[in-house]
Amino acid sequence: MNILIVTGSISEQSNNKKIARWFEKNYNDKVDIVQFPLASIPMYNMDIENDPPAEIVEMRRLFREADGVVMITPEYNSFIPGVLKNMLDWASRGEIALKNKLVFVLGGSTGRFGTLLAQTGLKVLLQTVGVGARVFSRQIQVDRVHEKFTDDGDCLDASTEKYLKRGMDEFIAALG
Repeated sequence: MNILIVTGSISEQSNNKKIARWFEKNYNDKVDIVQFPLASIPMYNMDIENDPPAEIVEMRRLFREADGVVMITPEYNSFIPGVLKNMLDWASRGEIALKNKLVFVLGGSTGRFGTLLAQTGLKVLLQTVGVGARVFSRQIQVDRVHEKFTDDGDCLDASTEKYLKRGMDEFIAALG
């Protein structure tokens, strides 16, 4: 089973990349996990959407080969980061890359409410006619993420780890 993990930040120091590393460390022996190269995606340009650059052709291949997608988003100004929105704009043009793909949405922030607003917006975007993804029913917001994960993806909080494991196990079961 192939799981594609999209982290909505291009920063190497991203707290959400720590969550992505946790998934890789804890599930790489159960499923094939691929980290999506978000930093490689060029800005959307409708002038080239019918003859997209190689990075977009590769993006579509990664989505096509994935059985499911985990999207881990930070929250910037109460919404998803622009780089994630840009990727979704490309994914909704030409070959619709996420059509009928099951997507598990989660994210972490340094605040008390996790990424609730960003996840709400992301779910709306994923379910638009242009994107056409199926959003997995479980959603996880990790508050104070910077205190709960090490740089290499170890979770320091038993409760958070329990929720992440339950969520990922249910996601994998839903992919069947």
